[in-house]
Amino acid sequence: MTTSTADDSKLQQDDGSEQPSPLAKPPRQIPDMPRRLFFLTMGAAAVTTAFKANIAADAILTERSQYRISTPDNEENRTAALRFPGKTWYLLGGFRVSYRDAGRKLSALQPAMNERAPASFIGYSNEGIDIAQLFIAIQRDVYERKIDTVYFYGDSFGGMAAAVLASLLAQTGTAVTLIVMGSSPSNVADVEDPGKQYISLAGRVVPYLGLLGRIGAGLWGGLANPNGQGMYQAARSGISSSLDPDNNSLMLSTTQATFLLAFPEQYDGKVPASTGIGMIYDPDDFIVDASSAIRGWEALMPGNRHFVYEVPDTGHASPEIHPEIYRTALTVVLENLDPPPLTSKPVQPIF
Repeated sequence: MTTSTADDSKLQQDDGSEQPSPLAKPPRQIPDMPRRLFFLTMGAAAVTTAFKANIAADAILTERSQYRISTPDNEENRTAALRFPGKTWYLLGGFRVSYRDAGRKLSALQPAMNERAPASFIGYSNEGIDIAQLFIAIQRDVYERKIDTVYFYGDSFGGMAAAVLASLLAQTGTAVTLIVMGSSPSNVADVEDPGKQYISLAGRVVPYLGLLGRIGAGLWGGLANPNGQGMYQAARSGISSSLDPDNNSLMLSTTQATFLLAFPEQYDGKVPASTGIGMIYDPDDFIVDASSAIRGWEALMPGNRHFVYEVPDTGHASPEIHPEIYRTALTVVLENLDPPPLTSKPVQPIF
């Protein structure tokens, strides 16, 4: 005999065994094949998304490693463009300064720059420097924005590039009012290159530490400056470069070293005497010998007006780290080398 209640989920049979109640519904199972297909589809979608995102990121990095001029579209730049039509600043980044960091440097300096012109920065490949390509990019921008007057800010290595570009621009009829050297060496002898010294010292003190330091520096350099490569390839490229037996200096033995080593010969001496040369340096800069660099620029451009402003305890080319100090420095340089025009007419004496 079988008994049941409304709350029973199972039926008691005569032999004492139990069977599921017709009212109890067994849990539904996803068939093996559809479930596998679901997870395979989701996995494929994730891989595809990651792949496309990586391609997009690589495309952005590749584009940003090319010779491209960026003018931030903000209210300050728009106002400066209205106040100073036909003028612009070009900030040139230094050795291995990424596109993003060049933009950070410009953001720190822009308030002072906008007192003379709208501000732009130039992203160019960290794998090398091609003055011809830089000049073409600037010429295109000059034409498109109808620029007739240029201000250069050379961040470290960028100061030498600015000197060459200013000469070329002047020969095409574009006025170059000012070149500001932000911790810029005037030749290879000005560069202290502490990276080489520190790694060599470490190698002598602790076996293999120099090698590990070089690998670490190469890995960091590759990942920080992928130049359109994937992360794995960028890391391999950085390590490969750091282990190159001919690369005994982490800072100089690079593809940019050729320009740096040959710089004095690349400058043709044709920057007009009317172009002011501003120089912003930390006297104790550990990358560039400030006093030597200043003497070098004065000797290289003896007919130009020079003005030096010291920024003690700021290190090397660091407006993004010390924005207020560098903005003040740039403001003072501008007031001395490119004072603003009088806003009112002089009062005529009454006789």
